[in-house]
Amino acid sequence: MQRVIDSVAKSRLIDEVIIAAPHIVPSYGMPLFVGDEEDVLKRYYDCATFFKGDIIVRITSDCPLLDTEIVDTALYYMLKRKLPYVCFAPLDGLDVEVFTYKMLKEAHYKAKSAFEREHVTPYMRRVTKVSVDTQEDLKRVRSLL
Repeated sequence: MQRVIDSVAKSRLIDEVIIAAPHIVPSYGMPLFVGDEEDVLKRYYDCATFFKGDIIVRITSDCPLLDTEIVDTALYYMLKRKLPYVCFAPLDGLDVEVFTYKMLKEAHYKAKSAFEREHVTPYMRRVTKVSVDTQEDLKRVRSLL
């Protein structure tokens, strides 16, 4: 976990690193938020609400090879394009997700399935999807054009 925290802390665009965990863990000098163990989406929402976060960067501790450049690229892209959700994952294990507090709040109140609650961002991925696989997708993409 220390390696992941060190990579995130090197970001030029992140103001504060906070560990959101289901129980007390070593915090390596960072603020620690202890929240719901099974409803990870609720944990993220409660943490962001408590710390008054407006942009949340989701990085998991099971990605020890995380690259700071990917973190900054994801953040920069999201901010430049004014998007509510961005996922950068050039390889499994180099995943970075960035989302607004508004998007997190929407997901918290609208995501219903256990899968969405456990994995935090499936709802966000679904509602921000811009590929065209269905008629509904086509309508959404046309509205963006």
